Amino acid sequence: MIDGMKLVTMSALSVGICSVAALGGGSLTPLEPMAEFGSYAGQALDVDGNLAAVGHKVDGTYALRFYEHSQAGWLLSETASIGSRRAVSLAFGEGFIGAALGGSGIAGVVLEPGEDGWAVAAELINPDASRFNGFSLAAAGDDAIFIACNDSTQQYRDAVLVYERVKGTWQHVQTIAPSSAVCTLFGEDIDAAGDLLVIGATRVLSCSGGSQRGAHVYLRGETDWQHATTLQSGDTNGKWVACDRDNVVSWCSITGPNSTFDYLQAWHRSGESFQSYGSLSSGSWGYDIYFPEGMQIADGVLSFGTCSGFWGCQTNSTTNRTVYTAQRDGNYWRMGNAVTVPSGYASSGFGRTTQMGGGSLLIGAPAYGGSRGVVFAMPLGDALPCPADLNGDGNVDVNDLIDIIDQWGSSGRADLNGDSVVNAEDLLRVLAMWGEC
Repeated sequence: MIDGMKLVTMSALSVGICSVAALGGGSLTPLEPMAEFGSYAGQALDVDGNLAAVGHKVDGTYALRFYEHSQAGWLLSETASIGSRRAVSLAFGEGFIGAALGGSGIAGVVLEPGEDGWAVAAELINPDASRFNGFSLAAAGDDAIFIACNDSTQQYRDAVLVYERVKGTWQHVQTIAPSSAVCTLFGEDIDAAGDLLVIGATRVLSCSGGSQRGAHVYLRGETDWQHATTLQSGDTNGKWVACDRDNVVSWCSITGPNSTFDYLQAWHRSGESFQSYGSLSSGSWGYDIYFPEGMQIADGVLSFGTCSGFWGCQTNSTTNRTVYTAQRDGNYWRMGNAVTVPSGYASSGFGRTTQMGGGSLLIGAPAYGGSRGVVFAMPLGDALPCPADLNGDGNVDVNDLIDIIDQWGSSGRADLNGDSVVNAEDLLRVLAMWGEC
């Protein structure tokens, strides 16, 4: 453990940080060398197992490009047109993908796979064009799509529109918005998995008040999505949130926005209750985690992008962006390798989105200044502090061998070398890393 940074105590919780040597982006490979001008490739990005979707612009028309991962790497499999408006956020659900579309008009579209490949199956209709606009983020549960947008009825308050299949047709079924959120950005970030939805809300800079901040957790009820709890810690919270079916992570601060003492707080779900189980301090690596952009949690691993200054993050002008992973070990989070943009690529948007899938870490770099962007891929194991510790107990031992055997022939977290299949090569890596992490 790093002396002086090894324990960060929040209430009765202590968390340790381990860091390892930086990669400097050496193992990153672009999915494609250059995107079309105006595509903002890398902003809209999601992964479902061995399938990735990226927002693009092709021959003047906006589209989604799908990449499949195999032992040959990530290869373009098909392109699906979505029309005249750009996808600003993507989210895979069970057998569909939802896309939030920038600008005004419909909130988004739903694509589903068919005999001829992925295609637009439905439009997500704006339930009140006089009230909702500025669609920005998409999230998806098993059978629902969530779109964050601006709510013009009250300053600083955003809303989350909920869409579900009703008698085979995608329809707006619910609007989630607080009755009052003065000085609070509600819906600043959202994430969903299964029957769980998390909505982030944070205090507005230079604005006193604001009682709605926090990570607002909703669970699927019999008729609608119901508020279960608000996870709150420190002075402010909820600028960025992430979840899987069993865990929630939220950005927090005890000194307020634009501070250098920020941290990520994690909670574990047990039924409808949530127990705090660890935090990760930005002071341990010297970057301002006020913007852990593109944060994702899956299989006990966090991935997120950071930048070195508040206003640089806001304007996408900073050239000092870094992507990190952290691996859970009980109530500790072990920092992985720092990943930076390869030489020759613009770094302004690097890490704006991160996704883990197919044994890989995918990093979006929208490059707003050039409006082109690129998505990079690397083996997830190369970014982790102890990749062979599959069960997160701090040791590589027989339990991890059992995990390899249980997942034999499949893909995912046990695919240590990122070749899209769990096989003998991954088994050998476990044996080579045997012992305490």
